[in-house]
Amino acid sequence: MKNKKNNIKAQDKVLFSNTIFLYILTFSSQFFSFLTVPYLTRVLGPSVYGKVGIAVAYMAYVQIILDFGFILSATQKVVENREDKDKLGKIITGVTCVKLTLSIILTIAFGCFVSVSESMKQDAIFYLIYMVSTVANALMPDFFYRGIEKMKIITVRTFIIKGVATLGTFIFVKEATDYWMIPLFVMLGNSVAVFVMFRDMAQNYQVKFQRMNFRFIKNLVKDSALFFVSRAASTAYQAVNTIILSFVYGSSPLVGYYTSADKLISLGKTASSPIADSLYPYMIKQKNYRLVKKILLIFMPIITIGVTVVFVLAEPICIWLFGAEYAEAGDVLRCLLPILWVILPTYILCFPVMVPLGLSKWANMSNVVGMIIQILGLVVLIILGKLSIYTLCLLSSTTEVLVFLFRLIVVIFHKRFAEVKETRS
Repeated sequence: MKNKKNNIKAQDKVLFSNTIFLYILTFSSQFFSFLTVPYLTRVLGPSVYGKVGIAVAYMAYVQIILDFGFILSATQKVVENREDKDKLGKIITGVTCVKLTLSIILTIAFGCFVSVSESMKQDAIFYLIYMVSTVANALMPDFFYRGIEKMKIITVRTFIIKGVATLGTFIFVKEATDYWMIPLFVMLGNSVAVFVMFRDMAQNYQVKFQRMNFRFIKNLVKDSALFFVSRAASTAYQAVNTIILSFVYGSSPLVGYYTSADKLISLGKTASSPIADSLYPYMIKQKNYRLVKKILLIFMPIITIGVTVVFVLAEPICIWLFGAEYAEAGDVLRCLLPILWVILPTYILCFPVMVPLGLSKWANMSNVVGMIIQILGLVVLIILGKLSIYTLCLLSSTTEVLVFLFRLIVVIFHKRFAEVKETRS
């Protein structure tokens, strides 16, 4: 009994440590990106900064396709085979082969799309550099380090590399015409980070690329397909706004207002995702649902207070962060705030809670439900002639809240059904 308690405490310490380092690793992309926002919004102006938002929106789709759900399925496989170096090597090799194949296909397709787009072809180099930086980011074997719950060394190295790349933005982007350098420094940082990760796996964990047959790769893809559909559906309704706004408003400053407000929402999501990501491998092994309740009881009051403060001070916050031209972004931010309020519980309920409960099907389905709600909402807004930047943001918030409620209801019904079944037996 005593050994069991000591083991639980040790696992809890590992969970806490990995959560902290996942925060650092995640923020090495999102935080450094957000750090440059007040500078870039002033240097580039709303119209040019809107181009950055459009590129990021397209790359969200590219990223989700390149990941192909491996951040979840491959993490689970690493957890299950963490002592088998050869099997880990095959998993790494298989995932990398799939991602490289998808990268070549998507780069060609995106290049063709940009070349025929009237609004994008004059900035073709800019968009293609963003594409290469996204490919480099997708090749990072994050799932390996999450699966073995060893994040410290690689996180520190990646943080330093991306910090230096961010510094390059401040040094070299001096006027609006320098906007093409933004993805260039991101690309360089991501490329070096990929090299460091693979080198670390080979030297410190003796996990190297392995020969394998087509059947192994086919099974990897098959096992990850449902996770891919789920995350693709999630991205479809979360990242579509910027693309729609680019068609509706063109190069209007409104796209820049949305892009800047959405940066704050993305930062909030980034603050929540490491908790869920570190819980995922932990919960697969421990199934400690009391800890989940404890985490929500601690963080939800803090989130509620934070969302309330941001709602009241939306305009001053946007002006302070982005510049006087972005005062109108305050109302856009208010429309998106419900997303921040539910994002932590909806992340935690999804894979960390539902997968250990045997509800993977419902977890994946919830994102498809969200996509359907978003599409139907868009159709209704277009038919009624009510489509605007504000109604679009309110629709996104409504979708996210309904997805959270869907997951919560599924978990509650599963728990009650299990209790009834246990009572009868």
